[in-house]
Amino acid sequence: MTDSLSAKQARLLALYACGLDSRQDKSVLDVITRFGMLQIDSVNVFERAHYMPLFSRLGAFDKNDLDSLTGGKNPTLIEYWAHQASFIKTEDFPLFDWRMQWYRDRAAKPDSFENENKKLIDWIKAELRANGPMTSSQFEHEENTRKGSWWGWSNVKRSLERMIFQGELIAAGRQNFSRIYALPEQVLPKKILNKSVDHHSAQMKLFGNAAKLMGVGTVRDIANVYCIYPSDAKPIVADLVQLGIVKEVTVEGWKEKAYLHRDFLNFDFKEIKPSLTTVLSPFDPLTWQRERALRIFNFDYKIEIYTPEPKRIYGYYSLPTLHKDKLIARIDLKSDRQNKTLLVQSAWHEKDLSAKEVTQYSKPVAKHMKDIQKWQKLEDLEIKKKGNLALELRTHLI
Repeated sequence: MTDSLSAKQARLLALYACGLDSRQDKSVLDVITRFGMLQIDSVNVFERAHYMPLFSRLGAFDKNDLDSLTGGKNPTLIEYWAHQASFIKTEDFPLFDWRMQWYRDRAAKPDSFENENKKLIDWIKAELRANGPMTSSQFEHEENTRKGSWWGWSNVKRSLERMIFQGELIAAGRQNFSRIYALPEQVLPKKILNKSVDHHSAQMKLFGNAAKLMGVGTVRDIANVYCIYPSDAKPIVADLVQLGIVKEVTVEGWKEKAYLHRDFLNFDFKEIKPSLTTVLSPFDPLTWQRERALRIFNFDYKIEIYTPEPKRIYGYYSLPTLHKDKLIARIDLKSDRQNKTLLVQSAWHEKDLSAKEVTQYSKPVAKHMKDIQKWQKLEDLEIKKKGNLALELRTHLI
């Protein structure tokens, strides 16, 4: 039985566990079942981030395959704050009552926003009962004007979002990417509304899934899947060890204790044959935690959207680029929809690549850019000159 892993085995397992060694998954639901959630993001300079992990694993899938699973009565997928704002399987919604209860407890405090705005919140619920699901802009109220805090949210918007956190309201899909708000009974079937899961049992199930998604990980890695403090996750991981769901192991080069999911205790690493070349979302489970990407892949990644333009190194929407078992590059993409062109704003290979590796890897990366162009239904591909990989990519497209 495995007691230790080499650095290479840990890297291969990280790829395999999150479905990036090959085309393991065949459908949108396969990927979301593997993840437990799919993080949502509004940035659309290239493609919204919730479509990208699906593309990385499925290839050029139809985005409607995801869209059709959300919204309406009793959807297959629903939004909740799992790993940030995320799609989760509706059947898993009761597993997050522990998080909703945490928000409800805060809302019950005398000086809470909820107690200070009780009349407004009651009015919002009455409007939803009378009108059915609504977007925030459809609430006609003097408090529905933008303010300076919470991204300029009005008190109506703040109330709606806080009630989502608490499970008092449900996200009933989106309209032009604006969230639609509903009362739970307007969306969820009775079997979900009436389902109660013990909070500890729910956390054990979720964190067992998180450990499996990581393959092997530290407490911090596992905690990050559901965005909780490692100190809060530590006793849950200890219980997973006691039940044999994970096993404490050592990993070459890791300073912290590692935990291997039981599905991989006797794993034949020869079965893992990484074959993919793909860009990754900034919020892909493989790279969403910067310290883990650095530890496993020696890849120090930071999204530069929030970095002032003069201080950016790699670009506004620079995407980690995987080739087989290595993160080899960062490529800044933009879908210029008006001119029907995929723009490679910059392309940078990792500095530790040899000249031979740069030449070898650039051809499949260039082919992947063409695959992306087709998926985005764009007519042209333009690779700009910025970056130490740009020239190599351009030579393969002449």
